[in-house]
Amino acid sequence: MRGFDCFDREELTFIRVYAHAASVPQTLDDWDGTLGAERAVARGANWYVIGAPGTVAAVRPPSGAPRTADDLGSPVPLTAEQDYLTTCMLYVSSEAQRYVQHPKQRDSSAPQYGVLFPGVEVAVHTAVDDLGRSRALQITDKDRWIAALSPIGPPLKRQCTTAYRAVGDSVRPLDGAGG
Repeated sequence: MRGFDCFDREELTFIRVYAHAASVPQTLDDWDGTLGAERAVARGANWYVIGAPGTVAAVRPPSGAPRTADDLGSPVPLTAEQDYLTTCMLYVSSEAQRYVQHPKQRDSSAPQYGVLFPGVEVAVHTAVDDLGRSRALQITDKDRWIAALSPIGPPLKRQCTTAYRAVGDSVRPLDGAGG
């Protein structure tokens, strides 16, 4: 997935592009209940844009990736691996933010995350250090400094995939179903 969060005054626009068309209904399901008069969606087979209705109406998709019907489609459940990778990347984001702001503080759950996501914490800290903690801290708008961490996302997603290979046999989605 490639994603961009755009900030214009009080308006937020979220752009997501996926390698697999199945990811669109899976991730749009997370937006259920947030769409309405103030927030709209435009989507294609492998992409969507969520934002103010006027902004979304102005979206001009690239040729070869046309807009599809505005319905969100039926939610598709995540596989065990997709669920794990999603949760791992949420952890990556949270840990990167924590490490930038409070590098010496540790969460009491840190040992559990080390078991769930082996090697990921060290990879996050190394990636943040390589990117430059001070670079992010120089940005005063929190939403923008979080976006400054995006270059470290792809290698950390690969680290989450590696972690899944190590623990995947013991992982089940939160609903308890196998996958």
